Amino acid sequence: MRRHRWPALAPPTTRGITVHAGMPIVAQKDLTLDLSDATAFASGLLLRFALCVTGVRADFARYETRSLTDPHDWSAQWSYLAVRILADDFGGLADPFHPVPDSGLEGSGPYRTTPQYWIGTYPTTGSLTVTTSWPQVGLRPTSVTLTLGPSPFPTTFGSDARR
Repeated sequence: MRRHRWPALAPPTTRGITVHAGMPIVAQKDLTLDLSDATAFASGLLLRFALCVTGVRADFARYETRSLTDPHDWSAQWSYLAVRILADDFGGLADPFHPVPDSGLEGSGPYRTTPQYWIGTYPTTGSLTVTTSWPQVGLRPTSVTLTLGPSPFPTTFGSDARR
């Protein structure tokens, strides 16, 4: 397997085809993580997630995603939902893209976020493995395999131009 980091890129704005419907990944008392959908484009695959954290874990999530511009913050560290993707012979972390501001970043109440991850390829096997974790808020590594089927754009994905 070759290591790869999937950058936080905005997906194309048109011509996407949903290849996997939403599904729950984690459902705990005060934390839920869902795959909202997987959408194929001629240039790659977009994975959308929805994370909701309540209670004390929501406070931890807000702390972990706070602004790091305070010079008096002695623990200037930051964390977020970690997503690892294994597609064909590429595997590694994916950086989140946030099209809209997250809710619950300040104050109290639930913490909600809807990150998107751009995967610049469609797996030739028709499936990929997604591993999610965020230890700082109590989300242990959880893996799911998404069966996507063949690419709806076979001529584009059959070339090496996507990399």
